Amino acid sequence: MQDASQKGFTLIELLAAVAVLSVLVMIAVPSYQKYIRDARLNHVRAVLLQNAHFMERFYQQRRSFKQTSTTWPALPYAETEHFCIRPQGNARGAHDGKFTLKAVAFDKSGEPRVIKINESLITVICESSDSACSDNDSFFAGGAKVDQQCKVFQ
Repeated sequence: MQDASQKGFTLIELLAAVAVLSVLVMIAVPSYQKYIRDARLNHVRAVLLQNAHFMERFYQQRRSFKQTSTTWPALPYAETEHFCIRPQGNARGAHDGKFTLKAVAFDKSGEPRVIKINESLITVICESSDSACSDNDSFFAGGAKVDQQCKVFQ
């Protein structure tokens, strides 16, 4: 029989509370991580859109999306906190009336997806890509084969 002056929780009650909290944490953490990843993608999408508008203004002034026949113009926003942004493909040989801008995560193990926008402002997300951020590259090399499982970003 318990004395009325003793108050508190039993060991079983504490273990049950810890178990319930553990289950809640196991559910909440992945949801929060997905929320953070999606927020980062939406932010970089907005930055890509700003860069695409810059490219359109550049085209109106020069009648080409290229700075020269072999180079793209410098983008006003070349990166965010989590992504680098570059044109897709070499400007040499690219069609004057087309461009694609691509954002690739600095940490590809944490975010393997890439997001792209073209001159028609169509945004595409790809589940994986061979592209990687590099300080000495002014564009992402490779064509459509470097990005896999792409679909229009909603």
